[in-house]
Amino acid sequence: MEELLNVVSEGINKINTNIARNKKYFDYPFTTNCGHFYKLLLLHSQVECWEQFLKLLNKFKGDRDVTFTKQCEEFEKRITIEKSMVPGFVTQDTLNQMIEYMRTLEWKVEELLRKESHVFSKERNE
Repeated sequence: MEELLNVVSEGINKINTNIARNKKYFDYPFTTNCGHFYKLLLLHSQVECWEQFLKLLNKFKGDRDVTFTKQCEEFEKRITIEKSMVPGFVTQDTLNQMIEYMRTLEWKVEELLRKESHVFSKERNE
């Protein structure tokens, strides 16, 4: 995730540098070329899109960096209480929380597998 954030940030910096360079072109008195104005407009549009994408990635990173604890016992208690009230019924809120917890576990497992495969491939190359 960090690598992706770094790549997107570098891309945004490159576009901003390109915008700054194209703006300097307009300081000269002979710049009546509409193509450069259009290019500058497109660069601004690109940087806005990439900044929105970076915000979305940071949001996902914030969602995934949640420290989690074992919740099996808590879910077990909630399910038994809900089943005792109405037999065979579990509330939608409990199910949604269980699904969200499973997603965070999957993210952590994927991260660990990626790290493990990266370390394994690095050891194999050495």
